[in-house]
Amino acid sequence: MRIFLIDHHVKPEYIDDYQLAVREDARNSLLEGGILRFEVYQDIQNPAHFTLLEAYKDMDARESHLKTPHLLRFRKVVNEKGMLAKSESNEVRLLSNDDVIL
Repeated sequence: MRIFLIDHHVKPEYIDDYQLAVREDARNSLLEGGILRFEVYQDIQNPAHFTLLEAYKDMDARESHLKTPHLLRFRKVVNEKGMLAKSESNEVRLLSNDDVIL
């Protein structure tokens, strides 16, 4: 399994537009065979900050996702309007409860 966290810092005037676009992208992403989990979170303290959690069966599934029409459409809308102030993507590792040190 490959897991990615994507942080989007949206310009405040585009929060509503971004929410519409990312919801459509998430709905379509969940229809892909290789996606195990696709969730969008909005920061309560900073409503312009969104985190996407994307879990894929393998790296091929991720590469396939990056070429889908719905993701390309999402990126086009976001980029054309200049919605993002900042974007960051990181691959992360899931630690089981046995591995977590508190």
